[in-house]
Amino acid sequence: MATLKFYLQPQNKKNRYPVMMVYQEKGKKFRFYTRATVKKENWVKNSFKPISLEDFEIKERFTVCQKVISEIEKEAVLQKRTLSVEEMALEFRERIKKTEAFRDLESKEPFEPIKETQSEFFTHFDGFVDQARSTKASGTIKHYLGFKRLLLKYEAYTGRLIQFENINSLFYQNFHHYLINIEKMMNNTIGAQIKELKVFLNYAMRNEITEIKYNFKDFKTIKEDVDIISMTENELFRLYECKTLNQQQAFARDYVCFESFTGLRFSDISRLKNENIKEDFIELRTKKTKDILFVPLNVFAKEILAKYEGKYEDRPLPPPYANQKVNEYIKEAAKEAKIDDLTMVEKFSGANRIVFSKPKYAFISTHTGRRTFITLSHEKGMNIEMIMKITGIKKWDTLKKYLKVSEKSKLMKMNEFWNRDSMRNHPIINMNL
Repeated sequence: MATLKFYLQPQNKKNRYPVMMVYQEKGKKFRFYTRATVKKENWVKNSFKPISLEDFEIKERFTVCQKVISEIEKEAVLQKRTLSVEEMALEFRERIKKTEAFRDLESKEPFEPIKETQSEFFTHFDGFVDQARSTKASGTIKHYLGFKRLLLKYEAYTGRLIQFENINSLFYQNFHHYLINIEKMMNNTIGAQIKELKVFLNYAMRNEITEIKYNFKDFKTIKEDVDIISMTENELFRLYECKTLNQQQAFARDYVCFESFTGLRFSDISRLKNENIKEDFIELRTKKTKDILFVPLNVFAKEILAKYEGKYEDRPLPPPYANQKVNEYIKEAAKEAKIDDLTMVEKFSGANRIVFSKPKYAFISTHTGRRTFITLSHEKGMNIEMIMKITGIKKWDTLKKYLKVSEKSKLMKMNEFWNRDSMRNHPIINMNL
């Protein structure tokens, strides 16, 4: 959808700010210099607030620009035409100079040529992403591109071009406020966006793209513990043995159960080839970390592989659906398997506590299998070092995020340490015997 915004340009010698109109759609944009200058105090929340007769004449220019754009768009709809940004620009320029507010344009120099434009900041960001493509995983590149889209939305929201020189503590505060109140992001998601910003700014300083030396002391990267959803042993086997699933649900079930029996990520299961199966082990290089893993196959993982043996060329499992589709089908499968205990997940957006309370199947996804493997393995007594070897997790802090002390485990430990047999030697208890 096209957007129309007015931006303040750098202050001129008369301490006023020229105003530029930017029309943008799908990454293409054209600029129109309104020939209007305003005082900073008149520009409030990306809008001009007139306080004098001269101010109202200035505001008329902005109103006319919006009206002309709206007329062109309306006519295009009536005529069932789809205008490109270039066509919109040509039509706008022809009409705007015929309005009373812009008649002085007839004698001015021609408009600047139409082209795809962006600030220097984003031009360098594109260079940063291109350079990263050779060393970073595709998922990381997607995060970078998503972050750029977010910054462009923020730029449009504020009406101010993002430039290296205006990224400071105030920028952080305003951007943080935008992520909470406009984008409605949770704290961990906000922290991930701030991390992307710091990575790029460090790149810019390291490569001397900017002379600014950023102090990141105030650029806090928020990271909070999250509620980890994993299946209990009973839930896992209810899902594993469910006989009433359609094909899509059954495939999704087998992907997630295979994760639960091996500890592999979905991104690695989806890439499995027959050559990765080495008798009692899976041998593969992980997509995320590029590490080589040797994952032992237990009896349940072998049962899933046996179910599909020889059915798919060069693959031990069915070709996977897209992650989004698997997440949709696994929720349906979990619902069918009666994994429906009411489950509460707590998150924070800024200081706001947000609680989601839903049946458990609504929270099950392709992440659940790996978490289930780690939780159940720990519950059954597998030592931490072995869990880390199988899953490829290298840091305790990373593993700690996945570990979940189950209700069953708590009950077992409570009864193990607090029972009459273990207290027989206590002097006070002996006195009462």
